[in-house]
Amino acid sequence: MTSTEAEAGAAAAAVSVLANRRRLYRAAGVSGVGVFVAWAAQPAIVSLMSPRAPENGPDFAYIESTPFLGVMEAMVFSAIGVATLFLVTAVGQLTASARPPSTAARVGHLLGVLGGMAWFFVAGSVLALYTSIGFQLGEAAPQQELQQALYQLHAVVLIGFIGPYMLGMIGWLVMLATAGRRAGVIGWPLTIVCILAVVVMVAASFVPFAPPWGWIAGIGAPLVLGIAFLVKARRAA
Repeated sequence: MTSTEAEAGAAAAAVSVLANRRRLYRAAGVSGVGVFVAWAAQPAIVSLMSPRAPENGPDFAYIESTPFLGVMEAMVFSAIGVATLFLVTAVGQLTASARPPSTAARVGHLLGVLGGMAWFFVAGSVLALYTSIGFQLGEAAPQQELQQALYQLHAVVLIGFIGPYMLGMIGWLVMLATAGRRAGVIGWPLTIVCILAVVVMVAASFVPFAPPWGWIAGIGAPLVLGIAFLVKARRAA
C-alpha cells in the first residue's frame, strides 16, 4: 500500500467516525427533547380526555367515564421510557467510542437504563386500572370514600415507580458529568447542568411530605441535553 492510499484510507476512516458521532448526537438530541415533549403531553391528554375528578380524588365513576385515558397515558409513559433508553444508549456509545468505559461508567449507564425501564412499569400500572381486573374495583369497593382511598394508593404506587427513574437519572447524570466530560461528549456548561439537576433531585428527596416537584429536574435535564446535542450534531455536519 502506498502512502497516498494509506492517507486516503485514514481520511475515509476519519469521515466515517465523524459521521457516526454526528448520528449519535442527533439521536441523543431528538431523544432528550422527546422525553420532555412526551412528559408535557400527559397533563394535556388528561385535561382533554377526562372530566374533572371529584374534590377528594378520582372514584370508580371517574375511571368508568374515561375508558380510553388509560391506553393514552400508557402510550405517553412508554414513549418517555423509549426516548430515555435512546438517549442513554446514544450517550453510552459516544462515551465508549472515545475510550474503554470504566466500571463506574458502565454502572452509570445501567442506572440510566433502569431509569428508562421504570416508565414501562408506570405505563403498565396506569393501564391496569382499565383492564377487567381494575374494573372490578368498583364492585369490590362500592363506597366512594373507599374507592378514592384505593385510587390514592394507586397514585402512591405510581410515584414509587417514578422514583427509580429519578434515582437512575441521578446516577446517569453523575456518569455523564464525569466520564462523559472526560470523553469529550459534553463540556463544562453541560456538566454544570448535570450537577445542578442532581443537586435539585437529591435535595427534593430530603424534604418530607413535599410534592415531588424536584423530580422535574430529571425531565428538564434531558431537554437541555437534547437541545445541546442537536446543536453539536449540526456543528459537526
